[in-house]
Amino acid sequence: MSTDSPALLRDRYGRPARPRRLGPRGWLGLLVLATLLAAGFIVWVVTARAAAPTFKDVGFQVVSEARVTADFDLTKRPGDVVTCAVSALNEEYAVVGWAEVTVGAVAEEQLGEGGTSTHRATVRTTNLATTAVVDSCWVEDGEAAADVS
Repeated sequence: MSTDSPALLRDRYGRPARPRRLGPRGWLGLLVLATLLAAGFIVWVVTARAAAPTFKDVGFQVVSEARVTADFDLTKRPGDVVTCAVSALNEEYAVVGWAEVTVGAVAEEQLGEGGTSTHRATVRTTNLATTAVVDSCWVEDGEAAADVS
């Protein structure tokens, strides 16, 4: 009698483990989980974009060799304090001036259609600027900021 018989080994150690396969309920659960994760990500992206301020360059004026002004429209929520970076550029599109303009919380009645307000920023330059544009805008964490018009 052999001690290596399959029946003896099975009796002593049990049946070998079968590889587990995902049944229809498992696949359905994974599909539901993936759908919920995708929906949560979409909601997060949409709400983050809705809170972000938007801007539009309206115009600029070269005041002198050392100064330029930039006019821009800013759309934001009334209670937000927003800082916008304005850059002055020369003929080669090199930055010759930079300023940060902070726009404080504004009463809703003072904002135009869709929460838009118009602002003018003055930028000191190192050389003659040929244009001035808003580079970016972001919502500040703090509330202590002056209103710029």
